[in-house]
Amino acid sequence: MSRLHYHIFQTPMGWVGLLGTAKGLRRLSFQPTPEEALEQLGPALDTATDDPESFDGVRLRLERYFQGDTTALDAIDLDLADAPEFFGAAWSACRRIPPGETRSYAWLAAEAGRPLAARAAGQAMAKNPFALIIPCHRVIASNGDLRGYGAGGLRVKARLLDMERARRPG
Repeated sequence: MSRLHYHIFQTPMGWVGLLGTAKGLRRLSFQPTPEEALEQLGPALDTATDDPESFDGVRLRLERYFQGDTTALDAIDLDLADAPEFFGAAWSACRRIPPGETRSYAWLAAEAGRPLAARAAGQAMAKNPFALIIPCHRVIASNGDLRGYGAGGLRVKARLLDMERARRPG
């Protein structure tokens, strides 16, 4: 088993917690406080070592994202091998939503291969282990309403969408 490492740091919109191994990123948390960011990394944190240098590339991409490069997170590779098949398909579909745009849970379910599974798509977003990178803030209700966002609440979800729309090319 690879040694686990973690790091947390502050961004303009909240605290980011990263957990990974030499093979790559396993989890990203995005929360209002450092305590919540650490807590959301889960029980694996108990055996992890704080190692900021191991996340230099991910941190740089996150900093670029918050500075306005809305596509900076697209280059981060994720290990979805342990994901349930539908969740993995929904997460991959979510990553295809362009910055600043939104899609419904029904759209997400259809893109993941189960058009009648909008609630399951909602569950996939609720269990998203890579906030921001898998941009679940871009998924909304079919009627256009913002729905839950575990990475800081609806205010953060709205701020992320506004930031992306303001910096969208063209």
